[in-house]
Amino acid sequence: MSEYQAAPRTVVEACFDPQGTASLAYVYDLAAAAGLADQPVRLAIRRLEAAGVLRQEGRGRKGRLLLTDAGRLRSDTDVRLVRLAYAQDAGLAPWDGLWRLHTFSVPEQRRPERDALRTALTRLGAAPLAPGAYLSPHDLLAELVGETSESTVGSYLVTAEATRLTGPGFTDPASVAERLWPAADTHAAYRPLAEALAAEPVGTDHGSPELIGTDHGSPALVASALGLADAFSRALEHDPLLPPELRPAPWPPARLRHAFRERWAAIRRQAPDLSLFRAFDPPGAEKA
Repeated sequence: MSEYQAAPRTVVEACFDPQGTASLAYVYDLAAAAGLADQPVRLAIRRLEAAGVLRQEGRGRKGRLLLTDAGRLRSDTDVRLVRLAYAQDAGLAPWDGLWRLHTFSVPEQRRPERDALRTALTRLGAAPLAPGAYLSPHDLLAELVGETSESTVGSYLVTAEATRLTGPGFTDPASVAERLWPAADTHAAYRPLAEALAAEPVGTDHGSPELIGTDHGSPALVASALGLADAFSRALEHDPLLPPELRPAPWPPARLRHAFRERWAAIRRQAPDLSLFRAFDPPGAEKA
């Protein structure tokens, strides 16, 4: 089994098909293969349901999970972030040189909308400049509408673009990036991925496959894949994915993402029917 064990939430999120459906039998089988008991998985499902990400139909292994509209939007955003990371690493997403300022002032009686904007901006990698003011090198407007609502964005959000940003410690774009998005924080977010990649790759001949069937690989392979996926997704959650022009070269997270793609492709070759995080597949993998 991989030394880096996937969180129960990761196991649940891994099991959704492109239609946003996950069989509970598959969820529990994958959890067992990853060394997780049913109880923490049930708790993760309840928390995701309470957060409005999914809903459950039926009980026990005959039931299923369905992504809500909010869950689908969140999943779509996650897919876009993965694709952006891969495009940056391939040199296909150059920076246009524009800083985007997002500001808002929401009345106290509309606190949920204010909190939603703040949460969405943070999740999308924007950094706070001042209360109610966030900065990003990316155009986040479409994602903000999806993560909050068109009404909230249209009523309270003011955006501006600038080619030059000055302030205390802001002498050039690279210094702005380091001041607002310290490289050390991003390096720390990728440390678990480095540890997961350092583990010995697991082949399909390890372990007993009866838990989930030979078409999906051995439990050891599943556990390795889930641990790797968990570390990768957690790294991306804390990576603002700044354009490469704003980071020193070489950039270690880019190297780790490249190593992850190679390991992930190897897992796909060993267990092509293993339905886990298809968004992580390298571009063109579905045609291979």
